[in-house]
Amino acid sequence: MKRRYRMVEIVESGGSYGISLDGKPMRTPAANRFEVRQRALAEAVAEEWRAQGDKVDPRTMPMTRFVATALDRIAAERDRIVGELAAFAETDLLCHRADRPAELIERQSQEWQPLLDWAVEELGARFEIATGVMPLTQPAATLAAVRARVQGLDDLELAGIQTLAGGTGSIILALAVFLGRIGWEGAHRLSRLDEDHQIERWGEDPEAAERRKSVHADLGEAARLLSLVRVRH
Repeated sequence: MKRRYRMVEIVESGGSYGISLDGKPMRTPAANRFEVRQRALAEAVAEEWRAQGDKVDPRTMPMTRFVATALDRIAAERDRIVGELAAFAETDLLCHRADRPAELIERQSQEWQPLLDWAVEELGARFEIATGVMPLTQPAATLAAVRARVQGLDDLELAGIQTLAGGTGSIILALAVFLGRIGWEGAHRLSRLDEDHQIERWGEDPEAAERRKSVHADLGEAARLLSLVRVRH
């Protein structure tokens, strides 16, 4: 898309911050008014628009995409998205352990179990674990506790958690990043224990390396969004 604006400004109104392009209020793809409650987030979005060259490239505007997603899709489909995120608890990566080799079993136990213990204390969610291909059903109380925590997030927070959970395969890791238990790079590493074990044995092919790089970038952007959402002024 060709750039058709020169000036990008932040406009405050009623405690919210919008973006104007050459004096015209910016809107989302669904025609919702583009505004957030955090000035720091508005500044980050404005900077993305200022940084564009002759063409506007949405791929270089992650904060803009997150805000548009929250305003257009999450606000309109909130119950469905909450349900999808809560459903990660049924198949959470940290609950499915290898049955061999011994070194991977030990690594998973040492690295993942502390977060399951944290989930009991912080989320009130006691997760069961399974090994190999054994089926696993989580307690109803655990699923309800996770859903309640997700339900309490605002739309922007849901946008970030959605990316973190999708990228790691774990709502536990996503919430641990959101609540400050671990950093996003730590979550990325923990989500890749199985894959890293295979790489150590057999090496990594170029396509897998590119996927890893892409997920790493996505998680970093989601974590940045969540940090900006916390800054109210």
